[in-house]
Amino acid sequence: MDRLTYFIVLFVFLNTQQIVSQKSILVDETVFLHANTTTFVSGESLQYKIYCFKASDKTPSFISKVAYVELIDSEKKSIFKSKVALKNGTGNSDYFIPTSLSSGNYKLVAYTNWMLNTDISHFFTVDITIFNPYAAEALERTLVVEKDRKLKNSFKYDNFNKSSTTNKSITINLDKEIYKPRELVTLKIESANSLFKDGNYSVTIVKMDELPTIKQADATDFITSQGSTSIDLYNQKNKIYVPELRGEIVTGKITAKNKIDQLENIAIALSVPGSSFDFKIVKTNTNGEFIFDLTPHSLNKQISLQIIGEEAKLYDIKLDKSPELAYSKLSFENSLFLPESSKKTLSNRSIASQIRNSYYASFKDSLLSPVLKTPFYYPTAKPYILDDFTRFKTLKETAIEIVKEIYLKQVDNNTFIHVNDPTIFPQLPEAALVLVDGMYLKNQNDLNKYSMKNVYKIEVIVGRYYLGPKSFNGLVSFTTFKNDFIPTENQNYVLNGAIVRPDQEKIYKKIEYSTLSQDKRIPDYRYQLLWEPNVSLSNDTTLLNFYTSDVTGKFQINMEGFNLNGQPISLFKDFEVN
Repeated sequence: MDRLTYFIVLFVFLNTQQIVSQKSILVDETVFLHANTTTFVSGESLQYKIYCFKASDKTPSFISKVAYVELIDSEKKSIFKSKVALKNGTGNSDYFIPTSLSSGNYKLVAYTNWMLNTDISHFFTVDITIFNPYAAEALERTLVVEKDRKLKNSFKYDNFNKSSTTNKSITINLDKEIYKPRELVTLKIESANSLFKDGNYSVTIVKMDELPTIKQADATDFITSQGSTSIDLYNQKNKIYVPELRGEIVTGKITAKNKIDQLENIAIALSVPGSSFDFKIVKTNTNGEFIFDLTPHSLNKQISLQIIGEEAKLYDIKLDKSPELAYSKLSFENSLFLPESSKKTLSNRSIASQIRNSYYASFKDSLLSPVLKTPFYYPTAKPYILDDFTRFKTLKETAIEIVKEIYLKQVDNNTFIHVNDPTIFPQLPEAALVLVDGMYLKNQNDLNKYSMKNVYKIEVIVGRYYLGPKSFNGLVSFTTFKNDFIPTENQNYVLNGAIVRPDQEKIYKKIEYSTLSQDKRIPDYRYQLLWEPNVSLSNDTTLLNFYTSDVTGKFQINMEGFNLNGQPISLFKDFEVN
């Protein structure tokens, strides 16, 4: 199937996109990003939530399952690139600001794979300012210290947003305006419109200090942004990027060593090994290109690609490089501005960050473990838990004494595992599909040398087994105790490497000062009092509880989000701690 046919079939199946003409298709997707703030000191965390929408009408889009976030510096270089898994059109993650980043102006850029068909001007960007007081000399060279004029009037910087605590549908309230350090605060969110009960919202609460802060576009601003873009499939010279409908997409290409052999219909296997592994087989198109959808249950960065079949040695295999954005089209402020009066503020905030990081264990967020998924062959396979039997050290002994459905064959000094099918005589000549911790093993010599005492179980399927475009004479899957099996095969038709995977979900730490809490003994210099990326308004009244810190001054609450019709909410409220 060539790429044009694949693209058209894909969108007919979705039945959600408009075909502009017989030659063009709409790229009907865009994203909005809500950051916890826009000014950071080294050692703090940039936290963000992504909302995915149809570009045409700004209603939620559930097409893409992955979004991308990059931090770009003023020299137009990418500092980090993150994948964010999208569930029901939203996802969230964070990035720790290291001391290796210089003070300066940066841009946070958010997009989906489908949006790569459009210009970078269609991507969502947030201006970010980073101060690195650890590199004092570099900071002094970078800063333009303003003594006689207000930055927010001259350079479009602003000291946070004006308070707007209500609109016609949502109201945010506190029980008072002034709180003491380490006092419990209850934020009340009241919904007067049932349409906003089904939606996605995020809340950030940060200190308002004298460091210059650039206002980020809010949800209301986003709704008025540009719409969808069409691409001409027939005149498209560059690669066409398809939506990541089921999860991450991994693409690559094979090439013939003699430049003559056909590239079409060559089977490629992808293995993502681990306790919850992913294994798939596809065939190449006429150009030797292949594409895989990764399932989200496995976040292992290590993958293995292998060409399957006797013709494997005739080809080389490679992964496509990650696309480089047109960073040159991004514009940045020329200088980093800081009022003379803000130097003390910067010093205090830096000290607070150092203290907080020195008590990292007390403020550590929790990682959510991915849901373990049963193997693709479950429950067809017959399991052999080796601890239930008298163990044998070698594969040959284990096959003879325990897993009697399998036997070994030697061909040109290579070992192959076969499955004995009693319903067929004579036995089929093909070997079985052999996996070790989800890793495809073409030549089983490594298993001959591997101690079976490290293997937890062996699972077997007897008979013809079909997987994707290939069939095998049975299946044999080995699971080790530590998932640490490393094959030694190193050929041009085997490609082992690492890819960027979606960030693991977190439960963000909430400080507690209840009677039994151990947090009372820890210095608390949080400038970020709350980051709640997933707020539900399913009830008429929603309560969010948090504690103030030892930091005094003015703080601001910011709530952003959208209901299922794409209607925006952007609210702000200030309060004091002293």
